[in-house]
Amino acid sequence: MSRSAIGQIAALVAVGAIGTTALQATGEVGPQAVRPATVQLTQPAVDRLSEARPLPLTTSTPAPAERPVAHAPAKRPAHAAKKSRRSKGRWIPSGTGIWIYQWGKTNHGHAGSVVKRARQTGLTTLFVRTGTTHDGFTGAPVLRALLPATRHTNVRVVAWDFPELHNPTRDAKRLAHAAGYDRHKGIHVAAVAPDIETPAEGTRTSAKRVASYLKTLRRLLPKDVAILATVPWPSSERRGHYPYATVARYSDALLPMAYWYNNPPQLVTQRSVAYLSRFHKPVQPVGQGYDGKIDVPSLPHNNLRKQVPAFLKTARRMRVSAVSVWSWQSAPGVTWTALSQARRWFTR
Repeated sequence: MSRSAIGQIAALVAVGAIGTTALQATGEVGPQAVRPATVQLTQPAVDRLSEARPLPLTTSTPAPAERPVAHAPAKRPAHAAKKSRRSKGRWIPSGTGIWIYQWGKTNHGHAGSVVKRARQTGLTTLFVRTGTTHDGFTGAPVLRALLPATRHTNVRVVAWDFPELHNPTRDAKRLAHAAGYDRHKGIHVAAVAPDIETPAEGTRTSAKRVASYLKTLRRLLPKDVAILATVPWPSSERRGHYPYATVARYSDALLPMAYWYNNPPQLVTQRSVAYLSRFHKPVQPVGQGYDGKIDVPSLPHNNLRKQVPAFLKTARRMRVSAVSVWSWQSAPGVTWTALSQARRWFTR
């Protein structure tokens, strides 16, 4: 989904958005990424920007942050996670995880060192990109290297893919292929995480197309592989437009991309978990582990030293069973430190 023109327009139009996926100055898409040589937004970045109230094209000032709203701690997510694991026999993440967009920039693509750092940090889940509508299936090199490296460890690999849903069946087959990669060798991805973005990122997210995609994906996947649907966080502007109920109906868990940009991380995390809990599926937020200024130069730098711990503490208060952050190659040391310190906060 490398659409530099679209990405840059999205960055201007939706600067205040707390988007959907993480962007990196890499030039690809991540849980989508896209970008040109200078400021390259990964697909995730574009998505996140669209999270908030769009601004006129003539302005470059971020939308004002929303005020935090108090929510009673949601007890259902943790309970739902346990119920899901028992009733369907599918593995659902617990603990902490991180998303990987560009394998070559993830410890230089050295699988052994990637798994070693993950274990040292206490990570239990690695989300790795295996394809997009634009690029097709690209996951063979990373899965060939990473899956054997996780053998005899507690680190699980989740394949994520960015479907644009112009052809839901073709998109579903691509991610199902990742789930079946090298399965005959006794080691395989533990789950899949389709990154279902919004029209701002080029995704045709009508309820009909989303349902067709997820039903086909479920039919093609091995019975024991869960669908961890990755969705934009449910801002007030998205509710009523994005098909959250349809996504939830055909998924085993919901992973809202809770990127806060110039909003309080507590606000975005609370609202994401509280709203999505109504669908009675585990809610496992994805936090912004990188500086949002990478996506939108007009924004102030994020204070990740305070904001990442705030995200993790809020998720803990909301009693979620797992969290993750975007992304390995754009996360500074303070993000890794916060993840390490939170390793025992979530159900395992």
